[in-house]
Amino acid sequence: MMQATERAGIDARPAIAVILTCFNRRQKTVACIDAVLAQTAFDDVTLDFFITDDGSHDGTADALAGKYDAIRLIEGDGSLFWNGGMRLAWADAFQGEYDFFLWLNDDTFLYPRTLRQMLDTHALSMRNSGKAGIVVGSTHDETGRTSYGGERQRSRLRPLTLATIEPQEAVQQCDTFNGNCVLISRQAADVLGNLDPGFVHAMGDTDYGLRARKAGIPMWVMPGYAGRCVNDGSVASSFGDRSLPVAMRFKKILSPKGLPWRPWKILCRRHAGVLWPLYWSWPYLKILVTSCRFKKHAPNLP
Repeated sequence: MMQATERAGIDARPAIAVILTCFNRRQKTVACIDAVLAQTAFDDVTLDFFITDDGSHDGTADALAGKYDAIRLIEGDGSLFWNGGMRLAWADAFQGEYDFFLWLNDDTFLYPRTLRQMLDTHALSMRNSGKAGIVVGSTHDETGRTSYGGERQRSRLRPLTLATIEPQEAVQQCDTFNGNCVLISRQAADVLGNLDPGFVHAMGDTDYGLRARKAGIPMWVMPGYAGRCVNDGSVASSFGDRSLPVAMRFKKILSPKGLPWRPWKILCRRHAGVLWPLYWSWPYLKILVTSCRFKKHAPNLP
């Protein structure tokens, strides 16, 4: 794989490192990479891929190995989850002198002009603010409903209650973001560093965006949709499902893909203000409260 430093003397095209992590989703991961390779901006940039394969046993690594010369595969042990896998891949990419890093979920399928629009949005930000920053791409599900993207805080009293921003025809500022499709400038990455190792699966992207805001780094949601991605945050069968037994709900909330108490504590302590202990404890107390209410009002079945 040719490093960005080696290319610098050849042309002035932006060098972009695409960062992914995957586990047993061969078809989706390959389709995701295909969508990147089909970008209209492909000839105007140089792309390298840094992909953590977190112990897949469905042939993902073999399928990716022959896909594109500039793919670097990093092997995980199956315990990394999203934040850990992205950290590992990004740590490798940091060693190259890339102009941008593109976070991408392996189930996010970009539209052909997305990369060009993200670069144009960043150029607009540079002209307006004089600062290199972060550009967020919004995604929608199969119904056309917005699934992921930039987020705004709903109120100062509830700083971690976030609302997804609906993309418009113009760029919009955001307070933080989901990590499904995010273009991060080298300058911003040098200030913020990698994802925090205190997070396992979720919350690392939210923390990164909130840290960027505190550091005064511009964050923009690009116009329109970047691509398709189904939101997997259904309440049914999650810790928010009040019909489940209390023990099952606690098992789910404390799992890596739920709201495990240590990472949640880091996020609350860092971003929820002086009342963070109350904010931190509420999701766990809410399980007890809502389970009791559901049991009280549930119909008596014969």
